[in-house]
Amino acid sequence: MRVLVLLGLLWGLAAATPLGPRWLEPVFGRLASPGFPGEYANHQQRRWALAAPPGYRLRLYFTHFDLELSYLCEYDFVKLSSGTKVLATLCGRESTDTERAPGNDTFYSPGPSLDVTFRSDYSNEKPFTGFEAFYAAEDINECQVSPGEPPPCDHHCHNYLGGFYCSCRAGYVLHQNKRTCSEQSL
Repeated sequence: MRVLVLLGLLWGLAAATPLGPRWLEPVFGRLASPGFPGEYANHQQRRWALAAPPGYRLRLYFTHFDLELSYLCEYDFVKLSSGTKVLATLCGRESTDTERAPGNDTFYSPGPSLDVTFRSDYSNEKPFTGFEAFYAAEDINECQVSPGEPPPCDHHCHNYLGGFYCSCRAGYVLHQNKRTCSEQSL
């Protein structure tokens, strides 16, 4: 019965909207170092502030990566960050003991924002062709939790595009916080 009521409410909301339900516009694109696929110049700095709708995260992967290698990526680098958290600092062509190149790694933002910063210093010993990367927004499955983390819902978690909702087993009711269940009193 609750399912029928929920479906009726959702249908009523969709019918009330003149054009029906609206889906989010896709968020995706391509990033490349200045001059790519040719070599990049000295003294370059470029920053991309990528954003996805709430309930989404950004996925980024590189199809080409050729930057100057330096100890701890001090000279030329691509830095991936979200807020104050640095996710990766990348340089070179291949990873070493102290430097990281992306290789076949895919990078994910923890939330809906990702900053990508490219920097080249004042000189390169030889020409480097830079990088090319692609990004896309993807739904965060809020119901999937890492080991040791508490689940978002007491009983059942239901993921949907851009969010989630909780429900309770038969005989239980959902609290006002929309996450906690307690026995239904008769």
